[in-house]
Parts: sequence; structure tokens; C-alpha cells
Amino acid sequence: MRLPDYHVHTCFSDGHDEPRAYAARAMQLGLSELGFSDHLRPRCLRHDGSYGTEQSGLDDYVAAVRETAAAFLELRVLLGIEADYLPEAADEIVAALAAYPFDYVLCSVHFVDGFGFIERHNRKAAGWRDVDQVWRRDYEMLIEATQTGAFDVVAHLDLPKKWGYRPTANVGGLENDALQAIAAAGLAIEINTSGYDRHPAGEMYPAPGLLERARRAGIQIIVSSDAHRVADLASSFAEATALARRAGYESSLRLSDRRLVALP
Repeated sequence: MRLPDYHVHTCFSDGHDEPRAYAARAMQLGLSELGFSDHLRPRCLRHDGSYGTEQSGLDDYVAAVRETAAAFLELRVLLGIEADYLPEAADEIVAALAAYPFDYVLCSVHFVDGFGFIERHNRKAAGWRDVDQVWRRDYEMLIEATQTGAFDVVAHLDLPKKWGYRPTANVGGLENDALQAIAAAGLAIEINTSGYDRHPAGEMYPAPGLLERARRAGIQIIVSSDAHRVADLASSFAEATALARRAGYESSLRLSDRRLVALP
């Protein structure tokens, strides 16, 4: 059996395919588990209707995942969610997460001070005039998020590099602070393959050196594709596993029971 994929987006947020299509592909690939993690969109981001679903749409999403699990009994299907952390929406998001029986919650920072740095239409926007500030605020907000107790896994740890923007200032101190906060909260991180094979960043999230520091901090990992279409499922998992081994990892976290399993 291959490693599970826990970062998967469907047509209920900004993905292209239905949950059942992913489940069928997971069966073909021999995945041990499949976790869906569509975006939960705070009300303050409702200007972008394609990005995710607000709490009012979660009933349909949860029902679709449950129906998929019932239709694919040979596959362990998990109900996850990817939730944005925004200081102004923290209470709203924490309340929404508590209202549903999610198996796990991915923590993400996609917007800093109103700037959606992940969006394709913003890849050359004025928000990048101060690249270092984007990186600083990303890590500062991530540290805040770890203190809410609402999350299980930190997604794409160094995501601001998505479009190739790298900090000119030394952000190593903030990175270490973020790792310490993640470790103290007992959260895992993901090795996200989308930066390696689908984004201009040209490498996994997180970068090799950052992953090594995470391992030294005692932080567990999962491997995820951040799939937005069926073809992305389990993309570049062999390369991600090799990266994990080079960083010193021998196991990954299975989210269905929170147990460590040996890397293949």
C-alpha cells in the first residue's frame, strides 16, 4: 500500500473533480487512506467565491464525503478540512471547525494583511513590493494559529515562495520560532509536493533545510499532493519520501489513528 494523501480539493472548493472520482483513483493507486480537505472560507473572503466554502456550505461537503466513504468501503476515507487562519476571522473559524466531526484540520495561511499572495492574479501585484514583509507576516500568523488549538497539521509551511519570491532578509529566526510553536502545540507538518511539480517554486514545501530543522524539533510529517484534480493525486510521492529520508525521517503520521507508520 502507498502512503495516504490527505490534502485533496474537490469541486466543493477550488478543485475540479468530485470526491468519488478521487476515491476511484485512490483505489487504482493503492493508497492506504484518502483524506478530503476542501477550503473553509471565512466570511471576510467571500469576495472570492471560487476559493472555498463558507460554513453554510459545509453540510453538503460533509454529506458528499460521507457518501463517498460508504461507496468505497475498501478505502479508508477521512473527512478533513483546510482552514485559513486570519486574525480577524479566528473566532469564526474555530467555531465552524467545532461544529463538524472533522477527522483532521489543515492549517493554512494564504492571505497576509489582506493580500492573497497565493492567487495567480496576484503573482506580480503590488503586495510583493515588500517580499520580506509577506514572509514575516506569514510566519507570525502561523505562530498565532498554533495557539488556537484548532488545527492538526500545518500545510505548505513556506508557501510564500510559490511564485519564486524569496526573502532577502534572514527569516531563520522566525522560522525557528514557528517550528517551536508547531512542536509545542503537537502539530504535524506536511511535505507538500505541489511546489515541486506544479508551482514556479520548483521545490517541495517545506524546503530541505527547513524540513531538517523540523525533524530536529521532533515534528512529525505527512506527505500530501495538494491535489486540485484527480491527476494530481499522490503526485511525486516517491520524491517526497526520498526528501523525508534525507532529512532524517523514517516514518510518517497516519491521521486515521495518529500512529506512525514506516516510510515506504
